[in-house]
Amino acid sequence: MRSFHFPSGIIPRSGPVTPIGNAEFGGRLRGTSGTGFSKFRVYGMYALVLLLKGGGRYRDRRGMDRRLSAGDLVVVFPEHPHQYGPEAGDVWDEVFIAFHGAAFEGWRSHGLGPENAVWRLSDWNQNAARIFEILRMPVATLAESTAVAAAIHGLIGSMLESRPPGEEAWLETARQLLAGGGEAPTSQDIAAELGMSYDHFRKVFKTATGETPAGFRRRRRLAQAALMLQRPDLKLDMIAESLGFCDGFHLSKAFKAEFGHSPAAFRLRQTR
Repeated sequence: MRSFHFPSGIIPRSGPVTPIGNAEFGGRLRGTSGTGFSKFRVYGMYALVLLLKGGGRYRDRRGMDRRLSAGDLVVVFPEHPHQYGPEAGDVWDEVFIAFHGAAFEGWRSHGLGPENAVWRLSDWNQNAARIFEILRMPVATLAESTAVAAAIHGLIGSMLESRPPGEEAWLETARQLLAGGGEAPTSQDIAAELGMSYDHFRKVFKTATGETPAGFRRRRRLAQAALMLQRPDLKLDMIAESLGFCDGFHLSKAFKAEFGHSPAAFRLRQTR
């Protein structure tokens, strides 16, 4: 194992808001208990947690129950109930980075999802070094905050490329097709393209991801809407039409149900 010279503790990483997302905090933790196993936790943001030393366990509401060891990466999703940490007799040394923003939702169409919440990285020492590098980056200015967010995007991309094979090709294809805009093929057409009946496609997609094709498509389109709302020149009806919603009213209703506030309120918060 490579020796990393980095102090223990949590480091704030929150800087000026950027359109490609923001880091929030991170750090190196030694001897931590993780989330504990008394209940499932919903974190409210993304996080990459890399186990540097020791072992433990990861569990989630999907039924995953996996033993962890040094070199395992836990990917935390904002909405996904989970728990992890050392078991009796284990030690736990981790480095992590927590981040948020609608731009990170785009990685879900490239294989980043709760069904793949634990990875064994092929070169985890190198990835650990990249996380430590991100934790050292300044975030005081807009340019610095953007550079940190971009570095996290780059880290996710490289990790996705280096993850072990095993995910079925049909699922990756289905995600990419479902993530399209208003002119994307229907779920029935996607099932036909994959050589499945619609009922079978819906069943195996939900088994693999925990949500229906329609639910995945709706969530992805709302994430795209959140990105588009950051441009004040794009009218709500225009965004709705491009993403396949009937009109601005239906988009506004779905957006509020997903994010807890209207598109207008979201746009105002981004402006501030």
